[in-house]
Amino acid sequence: MLQKFYPHLLAFHGLLRWIVLAAAVAAIFVALSGWSGTKPASTNLGRFSIIFVIAMDIEFLTGLLLYFGASPITRAALANIGEAMNYQESRFFAVEHTVLMFLAVICAHVGGALSRKARTDLMKYRGAAIAYTISLLLMLSGIPWWRPLLRLDS
Repeated sequence: MLQKFYPHLLAFHGLLRWIVLAAAVAAIFVALSGWSGTKPASTNLGRFSIIFVIAMDIEFLTGLLLYFGASPITRAALANIGEAMNYQESRFFAVEHTVLMFLAVICAHVGGALSRKARTDLMKYRGAAIAYTISLLLMLSGIPWWRPLLRLDS
C-alpha cells in the first residue's frame, strides 16, 4: 500500500530535512545566546526548542513510514539483512541512517526537556545547546549526501 506513496514520501522527507536542519541551527543559536549565564530563560528558548523537536518528530515518523513500508531499498534489505550488509547503500539505509537519526531524535528530545526542566537558566541554555549540537552533528553524519539534495519531481 505505502509503495504507491514512495516518491511523495521521499520528496516530503527530503524537503523536511532542510526545515529540520534550519530549526536545529536556530535552536542552537538561541541556546548559545544564554551560554554566558547572564540571560534569564526566555520564551524564545522554549519556542525554538518546540519547533525543532516537532520538526524532528515529523521527519522521523516520515522516515519510519519509508523504512517499514514504502522504500524498496529497505524492504529488500530487511528481506535479506545478511546480503544487504555487503552493499553500501542498503547497509546505510537499513542500519546506519536509521540508528544515527534515532539517536539525533533522542538528543533533540533531551535538549527540549533540558530547556524546560533544568534547575537554573544557565543549565537550560547550556544543556539545550549541547544536546541540540550533538543532534545536529548526528543528523549531518547520517544524511545521504550522495543523493539529490532536493526532490521536487515526485
